[in-house]
Amino acid sequence: MKIILPILILMLSACASTNKGAKTALSSHDLRDNTLADVVANYPKDTVALNQLAIKRLQQYETNKNLYTLNQAIATYNELFKRQPYNHDVLLNFYRLNLIKSFATNSYDVEHWQAFYQQQPFLKTVDIAPPVYMQLPLAAKGSLSLEERKSILQKTVMDNPNFVNGYMALAALYAEQNDIQLSVFLLETAAKNSPNNSDILGILNDYRVDKIFVQLCKSDTTERLNQTFEDYKFLVNKFPEDAYYHMQLSTVLRLMGRIRMSNFSAKKAASLNADFKTGLVESEFWLGNNKAVTEYFSAKEASSLNTDDLYLAILFNVVNFNWQPAADLMQEYVTRSDRSFYGVLYGAHAFKMLNKIDIAQQITQTGLASLNIKPWQQQMLDFANEQITSDELIAASENSCNLSEAYFIQGLSDVKAEKMTDFQQKMEAVVSLNIYPFYEYAGAKQIVKRLKRDAAKN
Repeated sequence: MKIILPILILMLSACASTNKGAKTALSSHDLRDNTLADVVANYPKDTVALNQLAIKRLQQYETNKNLYTLNQAIATYNELFKRQPYNHDVLLNFYRLNLIKSFATNSYDVEHWQAFYQQQPFLKTVDIAPPVYMQLPLAAKGSLSLEERKSILQKTVMDNPNFVNGYMALAALYAEQNDIQLSVFLLETAAKNSPNNSDILGILNDYRVDKIFVQLCKSDTTERLNQTFEDYKFLVNKFPEDAYYHMQLSTVLRLMGRIRMSNFSAKKAASLNADFKTGLVESEFWLGNNKAVTEYFSAKEASSLNTDDLYLAILFNVVNFNWQPAADLMQEYVTRSDRSFYGVLYGAHAFKMLNKIDIAQQITQTGLASLNIKPWQQQMLDFANEQITSDELIAASENSCNLSEAYFIQGLSDVKAEKMTDFQQKMEAVVSLNIYPFYEYAGAKQIVKRLKRDAAKN
């Protein structure tokens, strides 16, 4: 995933475009401004009036967004800061307004403001850019090398550990260099410094979900998964209309084995954004809602489906022993450049069940021709081609994820051999491993439920 380098310091509440237009005719607000200005001029020690004037001029700038009102606000806050150097609100507005001015004038005295910044420790406790950061947005396009950008951003996060965009920009830079581990470390550090910051949590948890999938078969992911769950709960509560966060929460819930709650979140995401209907139908498959899955695919031509949907349709038909529909879909699937090994492997089995062994071999060769086959996948393929035994396949598995896939492909072979008792045992073994996010788990769970239901009827 890419993180876009922020160009503007977005956290500045008044950081909108500042026009350089001339002052307009006096309004009633201007007259009130002049009255306050007269009071300040006539009574230099009246700090209350000066404070009111500063607030008024800040409001005028935020309304008009031009350089004239900005300069007035800065001048007033400059005077107020001289009188109240320990007033944090005054300090923050004075510093912030000068940052904003740099965008209007494309000029900023980094050395001057760096000296000022170092004398004001309070500024390091809030989410605002330190002076060194301003070298980035004000630099001519393409004038800074990658190493220069990196150096500026490293100094930025050192100068202000609470400046969110500094961490995000530096994390983006490391991500560009494929240093994902360091990128995640920076985001996690930022999250510790700024708890519940939605900008950080959104990006950080995207990484976390990806990492959980990678580590699922290698180590215990419970702690990371629980933290990710809590973060996405926070995000969906804070942004209830953001479909993406609901879909990510659905994914996390599936990883936790909370399939029904996962489906609920997927429905919410799809109701907010139709682009997430693919995620919803996938969730319906995990839930075992065959009616919803059938309705979704019955209204679509194979050529109109994205590759993920097409894979799901193939596996759905395989799981339900709809061999001909699965075989029909394979003709389209093998033409897709982003097809997967598993789609080809399981889809080819449909041809075997139709006793079209030659076509199964042909579709396998065509489908796998340009794919990078991993060592474990080669073992599965060898078993499917009857080049190794079940025991050899199990012996080759290195973790529970491998076992899940091994039992599943063995179960499909048992169906072909009409060994239905063995088939059920294999599917029960898949379910017992609890590899919740794997398609094999969802498919096996459906199969076991169906077999038990059929047995009860008999």
